[in-house]
Amino acid sequence: MSFSDSRPPTPAEIGVRGEPKACGGCTLCCKVLGIGPNGKAPGALCEFAVVSSGCSVHPTRPGNCRGFQCIWTLAEPLGEDWRPDRAGFLISPRPDPAEIQIVLDPDLPAAWRREPYHSQIMYWASLGEIPVKRVLLRLDGRVVVVFPEAEIDLGRPIDPHFRVESGYEVREGRRQPFARFANRYGALPEVVMDGRRR
Repeated sequence: MSFSDSRPPTPAEIGVRGEPKACGGCTLCCKVLGIGPNGKAPGALCEFAVVSSGCSVHPTRPGNCRGFQCIWTLAEPLGEDWRPDRAGFLISPRPDPAEIQIVLDPDLPAAWRREPYHSQIMYWASLGEIPVKRVLLRLDGRVVVVFPEAEIDLGRPIDPHFRVESGYEVREGRRQPFARFANRYGALPEVVMDGRRR
């Protein structure tokens, strides 16, 4: 089954674990993430990545690369069109399993708005609770929280192990989305739908 089928998969199906898919020639994680043998910056292709061929040092790659597994390789229902190098983004694990984090290729920042991706991502964003309580976009270090009616850009997190709180509240007589970074000491200033910090 893939997302091109007539019905969207349920969140439970997204978590189905079959045999992990092989990365094949996909090297998007080698570009968009700050991992690699030399601690390279996000957005720059690792020197050992060979586009359309894969990692040239894959069998002996370092631990920080070995420890990463994108969700496409793990989620059986994610078909070949969701392979990161074909989609233009990858879905990266988060410490909170109810968060979906989509890391965008900086050269294709609008890739997630194409079909079949956009309608599925908006479906996840509409759930707003367990098993999917929020959808995050990552682009050039920025964090954007996706709601069905808005996208709230939180900017760059100060803490690399950031947490996000989001939801809805009644403001000016209307139900409006909010999002904010949070840490173990409590909430940081929140950002509302118009992007202003409170």
